[in-house]
Amino acid sequence: MSDAPELILTGGPVLTMDPTAPDAEALAVRDGTVTAVGAARDVLALRGPATDVVDLQGQALLPGFVEAHGHPTIMGLAIAPPALDVRPFTVPTGREVYDKIRAAVVVHPGRPVGAYGIDLLLQRDLAPPTRALLDSISAYAPLVVVSNSGHAAYANTPALRAAGITAATPDPPGARFVRDENGEPTGEAHESAAVIALMNTVADDRLDARHIRSALRWSFAQHARVGITTLTEMAAEPRLLPDLRAAAEQPDADVRVRAYVMGTPELAADPGRRFTGHAPAREMFGVSGMKLWADGTPWQGSIATSFPFRATDAATRIGLDPCGHGGMNYSTAELALLAAAFTAQGFPVATHVHGDVTCEAVLHAYEKAADGDPERLRSLRPRLEHCGAVTADQYHRAAQLGATVSLFMDHVRWWGDVLADDLFGPDVAARWTAARSAVEAGHRISLHNDGICSPTDPLSSVATAITRRCHPSGRTHGPDQRLTVEEALRAVTSGPAWQLHLENDIGMLRPGMRADLAVLTTDPRTVHPDRFKEDVAVTATYLGGRPTWP
Repeated sequence: MSDAPELILTGGPVLTMDPTAPDAEALAVRDGTVTAVGAARDVLALRGPATDVVDLQGQALLPGFVEAHGHPTIMGLAIAPPALDVRPFTVPTGREVYDKIRAAVVVHPGRPVGAYGIDLLLQRDLAPPTRALLDSISAYAPLVVVSNSGHAAYANTPALRAAGITAATPDPPGARFVRDENGEPTGEAHESAAVIALMNTVADDRLDARHIRSALRWSFAQHARVGITTLTEMAAEPRLLPDLRAAAEQPDADVRVRAYVMGTPELAADPGRRFTGHAPAREMFGVSGMKLWADGTPWQGSIATSFPFRATDAATRIGLDPCGHGGMNYSTAELALLAAAFTAQGFPVATHVHGDVTCEAVLHAYEKAADGDPERLRSLRPRLEHCGAVTADQYHRAAQLGATVSLFMDHVRWWGDVLADDLFGPDVAARWTAARSAVEAGHRISLHNDGICSPTDPLSSVATAITRRCHPSGRTHGPDQRLTVEEALRAVTSGPAWQLHLENDIGMLRPGMRADLAVLTTDPRTVHPDRFKEDVAVTATYLGGRPTWP
């Protein structure tokens, strides 16, 4: 049969994520597309002499996972070997962090050194990386240490000199260089544009096209091994878009990529800039929108909240005044102008937001962007990213505007106790990334890992969503905000596919859709929530019917 499937998978439960036919026994693939889903007998009847029949041996088949908010470029450049990965997930103590940095300086005398991933709240013995401390480690070559959140960086004197940052240097829009009482830069920088200015001083030869594409290839492979088939680059620098496209369009690329471009005032003011439309899933690369940062991160005290940060030693470590509230990166008016400009250009906008006060400004910006045409805004599906302290009422208002939300669920897994004990109190921890409130407001939510800010693993996000457990204590924060396992699985498959305007191509398993597949050790619906993280794992990944892992 010339139209026989090339591949059939059977012998285990098929979880289609299609509400009209959620369960099946087998699936057939031809030319990268699902051609049949249903009973094993019916699907196997379609096989031809060349059909490859895969016996799942009881394992479960799901749509490939969609990472709604990733940072593959930073992942490749910052932690791909031999880069210096000092995140708390890999280097748990402050002593080990500085041992690793000092060793790199000794091995590469006179060369710039960059380290990614310190966390002053999880690495409790970590001495703050002041300019003086970093100068004592590397006096003659640039040394830059970036926080795990990516929202702060710390530089020595040679790095500041290489970046050209002096007392007279203006702060970039939406970012700042921290200064002492005399106006001199301390070496600390907050938010993307300022952080990137410091990071570039230690990039050395890592920003040439060959290295970038090699780093991206490594990064793509890390996503494929955890079942991800479509990946969002949620902070694409315009100058790196050609390299990102080239890496995604390699014939053997492991993931499909959709990019949100960093939304600068310059791009907003470009009168000729227009969104060209969403690329279909058969295209391996496409631009999906523009990215804005309304605030920063709770771990640096840079979010605007109606409730104060607590007066604790931990809050002092991250530089907060007693009972401080943090702030925003833009004024309400500036944010509204940017959102309106990009919306007028036709771009969907995704805005980073954590604080509830910040969320008020974002909702106001989206209301202004609607400009009397709410259906047009709704058609763009503007997004709110992370949503740490967003309230139930704000979720409802966002839904009424046609906005959609993507939740950084593993904030609760890794920092739930920090939120409860050190920064805000148990009540705030209990409603942080309030997934149940978002679902009840009518949102098709997505869950994400935010690049390298937490270990990339959609199943970890699912586990946290259904348990609200913090690691390693095992404490539960906000049990009333738990999702069912089915809701959580939709939030890493069909939900993010819809947010990317790809719902007719990916995120579910039904005839005509791309054959993006993840094979799991067992049916995740049958596992006790407390055992989910231990008992459910990805054993194989397919992109358009082509194996990408293992």
